[in-house]
Amino acid sequence: MKALMAVLVLALAVPSAAQEKSKKDEKKQAPAPAASSPDQLMREAEQKAAAGDKDGAAELLRRAVAMPTATGEPSMRLGRLLEGKYEFDAAIDAYKVAGDKLTGAAKGEALGRMAVLQQVRGMPEASATAQAAAAADPQGVWPAIAQARALAREGKGDEAIALAQKVAATGGAAASSALGYAQEAKGDLGAAEASYRAALNDPEQKAIASVGLARVLRKTDRAGEAEPILKKAIEDAPGAVEAYKESARVKIALGRASEAVGDAATAAALAEGDVEAQKLVQEVGVAQALAYLSTNQPDLAIQDLTKIRDQHDSAEVRVGLARAYIAKRQGDLAATELQKAVELEPTNAEAQYRLGYVQHLLKRDATAAVAPYDKAVAADPSNLDYHTALAAALVDAKQFDRAATEAGKVTQAAPKRADAWIYLGAAQLGAKRFKDAIAALDKGAVLAPTNAQAEAYLAWAYFGLKDATNFKLHAGKAKALGHKEPTLLDYLARVEKGEPIK
Repeated sequence: MKALMAVLVLALAVPSAAQEKSKKDEKKQAPAPAASSPDQLMREAEQKAAAGDKDGAAELLRRAVAMPTATGEPSMRLGRLLEGKYEFDAAIDAYKVAGDKLTGAAKGEALGRMAVLQQVRGMPEASATAQAAAAADPQGVWPAIAQARALAREGKGDEAIALAQKVAATGGAAASSALGYAQEAKGDLGAAEASYRAALNDPEQKAIASVGLARVLRKTDRAGEAEPILKKAIEDAPGAVEAYKESARVKIALGRASEAVGDAATAAALAEGDVEAQKLVQEVGVAQALAYLSTNQPDLAIQDLTKIRDQHDSAEVRVGLARAYIAKRQGDLAATELQKAVELEPTNAEAQYRLGYVQHLLKRDATAAVAPYDKAVAADPSNLDYHTALAAALVDAKQFDRAATEAGKVTQAAPKRADAWIYLGAAQLGAKRFKDAIAALDKGAVLAPTNAQAEAYLAWAYFGLKDATNFKLHAGKAKALGHKEPTLLDYLARVEKGEPIK
């Protein structure tokens, strides 16, 4: 009986096992569900991105891009997503794929976006990509943005501004950032700062606009404000070569050249084809040698710079060596190095500026200084030091109207620069516009309350207005601050004795 029951159980179990095996076989043989289409994956990616899952969205878009039937649209969307995540290299690759597949306006946008990121990454092909974008869509917004940035980089500020303004209403933050870059190239740093700040709130443009803003802050003597902005930009976008380059320059401006070494080296490593990044490494070395000047050891600076020059001759090293000679008041040796620097690189703005400095302040020839100062300003119109030096030389050369124009550019861009206000006042005084002179000099004197020359200029302005009371006030202050000009002191003594101003 027990044997019979066992046989029955076995008999019942066999069909059940067979049925289970059959079901498994059916599962194995069932066709796989049809793969999602690129359009479906893009829709799903859009939902994930909206929910904050950008990594998940990027993975879906990569699957869409890999499909044989994919157009350039998934690549375009992937590029924009990666750009917003500051994954610039991957975004550039995605835009390249999109540009190869798309046509017309879509192709122009892909290539325009690609060109902007290539510039941020320090890639020399950025200009060629911008031209290709314009060829694909001559009237497009992104091609215009890319071209505006390329023109600004070439120093063509007016053309760049015109192009950026053309798409300002439709290009959003990217157009605002491009406009800032163009305004910076022209030297209008106040307008550039406003344009960069307007672009900061856009996630795609924040890193790019931050670097531009930091650059303007450094150029307007606010390097300390620029440093934390760059630190955040590098944290957000570790591939942004321009951020590392500017960080190095900010640290040099803050007198910390040794700390700039790492930033310069990183920029050079990330952008092997970027000549500017490679030169920056040498600039940092020069700045380190020049640090000896702050401790009154110019001979050590000369020793280090001569060694660098003999190993790797360049305009930057020659300029650095000239600066060390200037510190020793050795004008002829400085001029020799600067002339060689100009021969090596005629458009080197710093070499022209230092050459003007030697002529103006060491050789006391203001008229001879104007030409090199002019060249420095033309090569780098955004540098306020160059404009200020030119204004000072023009005052001494008695070219008062030009001097007022140059000094006015500086006071507009950097209203806290006392020297610019003083030179503006001096220019107005020379042109006998006494009230305008007083307005400018008052601002300079507030910013630099111990500047004897500002007080002397104010005294002469009031003398021109025959205002004896204020003449005595400011001439007295100038004298107390150590002003030694015999003519002013003579007139002060006479007016104090009651002689009227005629």
